Amino acid sequence: MENTNTIETQPAIGDKEKKAIATKIKKRYDWSWYCIGIQMILSQGISMALMLLVVIAEAISGRGMSSDSSALMGSVMVYAIPIAAVAYIISNPLSAFISLKVTKAASFKDYLKKPDMSVPMIILAVFATLGLSNIDSIIMSIFESIFSASSEQISDSISSGVFSDNVFLSILSVSYVCILGPFFEELLCRGAIQTLGSHISPKFGIFVSAFIFGIFHLNISQFFNAFILGLLLGYVTYKSGSIIPSTLMHIANNSLAVITMAIGEKMTEAQFERFEIIATVIITVVGVLSLIAYLIITNKSEKEKAKAYAIVNKPVKEEEVALLEKSDKKLTFGYFLTSPAFYGILAFFIISCVTIQMTGA
Repeated sequence: MENTNTIETQPAIGDKEKKAIATKIKKRYDWSWYCIGIQMILSQGISMALMLLVVIAEAISGRGMSSDSSALMGSVMVYAIPIAAVAYIISNPLSAFISLKVTKAASFKDYLKKPDMSVPMIILAVFATLGLSNIDSIIMSIFESIFSASSEQISDSISSGVFSDNVFLSILSVSYVCILGPFFEELLCRGAIQTLGSHISPKFGIFVSAFIFGIFHLNISQFFNAFILGLLLGYVTYKSGSIIPSTLMHIANNSLAVITMAIGEKMTEAQFERFEIIATVIITVVGVLSLIAYLIITNKSEKEKAKAYAIVNKPVKEEEVALLEKSDKKLTFGYFLTSPAFYGILAFFIISCVTIQMTGA
């Protein structure tokens, strides 16, 4: 009789364990969406408040009383990048901190440690980023032809800030686009979000961080560019166990764009077109070769492959996954796409894309 009771109590214990495991997985997937949701609410709120202050300041100074609305928009546009800088510098680390604190998935120090990757490999990864970005620009150009308003607004806002007559605003804009922006975006996407998405599978975590990184840009022209680039950034983060390499890659990518814009300001249109073609070919060839070399070298290393959960604190183990008796697909996409925040953020992304297109048309 005692043996029978023992056997009968086993399923109850198993069910309890299953529920605890499922809850742990669902919570971290949910928080990958809540994390970006908090960031969006904070950044948009701060940006709107600061933009309102700029408009009021322009009105008080007399420039805002002009009947020429385009002149007012031009003077306000100069502050777009500095405003974004302030908003993201506050919202990115704060939303990442809140998400990691609630889930206890990791801490900032886990991301900022010395990367387990040699300097030559990091350099290869940097060149690979530039090559992939150039290839990615072909896809980007297709979307630019369809969603030109979105692309033009992005270029105008960056150009207005970087090449502002106000030296302070120009320095702040360049610092944000080239250094501060990449660091805080990596802290959020390859740090907190990739960790939360890697709870079951590091490969799925890479996809999660890249997908949300695309949504993070809030415009259709940059979505696919950011997504594809995000896959490489996430892969390098997974291999190195640190966001330092991906941050350097991100910095190189953004800096190249600013440098190219600066060169274009000094050349005639015909000269710049010739320069752009030559530079694109060279960077693409070097970048693709670097990407191939990087992938071959890293895939040969069994030691690197073993670090599946290098950054995730207390991930679900394979034997725990087996208890749930579900396929890997259900444990990843099934759980990931059932978060209530997913639908809210997706709706916000679509509205943002439509708004940018309509207002920029």
